[in-house]
Amino acid sequence: MSRINPLAKELSAKIVYYGPGLSGKTTSLEFIHRAIRPDRRGEMVSLATEGDRTIFFDFLPLQIDRVRGMDVRLQLYTVPGQVYYAATRKLVLNGADGVVFVADSQADALERNESSLEDLRANLRELGIDLDRFPLVLQYNKRDLPGALPVDTLESHLNARGVPAFETVATRGTGIFDALKAIVRLTIRSLKAQAVAAKAGRADALTGREERELQARPAQVPAAADEVPEARAAEDLARADVRSGPSFAALWAPHDAAVVREVEAQLGERCYGAAVRKAAEAVAEILDRLPGSGEADGPMSKAVLLGLDGREFLRLSRLASLPDEAITEKDALFALYLLVASRVKADAI
Repeated sequence: MSRINPLAKELSAKIVYYGPGLSGKTTSLEFIHRAIRPDRRGEMVSLATEGDRTIFFDFLPLQIDRVRGMDVRLQLYTVPGQVYYAATRKLVLNGADGVVFVADSQADALERNESSLEDLRANLRELGIDLDRFPLVLQYNKRDLPGALPVDTLESHLNARGVPAFETVATRGTGIFDALKAIVRLTIRSLKAQAVAAKAGRADALTGREERELQARPAQVPAAADEVPEARAAEDLARADVRSGPSFAALWAPHDAAVVREVEAQLGERCYGAAVRKAAEAVAEILDRLPGSGEADGPMSKAVLLGLDGREFLRLSRLASLPDEAITEKDALFALYLLVASRVKADAI
């Protein structure tokens, strides 16, 4: 799921490189990272796991269509291919906007390719996504090896849907950017379609709400002059009640709702330091409940795999260590935002 950075006027799109272990996913991302100008990309982050790695980085392409008037920043992820890391693979797929499936062209890897593709379909299904309607590109990697299966054979086993497919040699970079450009085009097209649908949905909802309000609105009788101050006071009180009514606690199960209510109460009482520390503690508890493997058991690793911005997670950690007098209302609101974002993303898994 794309995320918007309103300050930078950027929309982040997450693309996951998926496939069996040792198919060339990591090599593909490493080649892309090396080829992009340093001033256009972030640092590559590597999370070590037994026998494989999960890596990711983001970059801002020079030539790419804007979406909703914003530049698109691409986040590229890859996931471990081993079966016993299924929980981690599902975690990384959460929030994805497109997938590049990297298949190993060797004959003895065909069954692993098919199994991994079915694993991708099943994991996306659990996230409420139909692979047949999702941006997907295939990379037939290791085409330089002797005994590589014919492309027609790979197509018949892996590409029943007929999505764009590319012959690649990740160690040399052959075809890697062709596949990347294809998935970017499909992803941008999907994001634009989602934006149009969302805009239409909001317009329909607004029109319906306005009609209901007009039908329900009683005839207004002008108040007497001496009643005006009281009427205004009542209206102000009603507006205050509306503002204080909704709570993010509605996103939580009953036994967890008290945590966010406590953070909101501390914000209301201007106890900003206490609000930040409580929010940081709650985020840590959410991350602790998530599955992990190897070094991915750490909170920073889990935060990134969950789809949180690593810089934002580090900022929350830093704020939680500051004295109360150094923490502002803006800091406390940021902590509440990250707590809510963590809950929403965790619930989607």
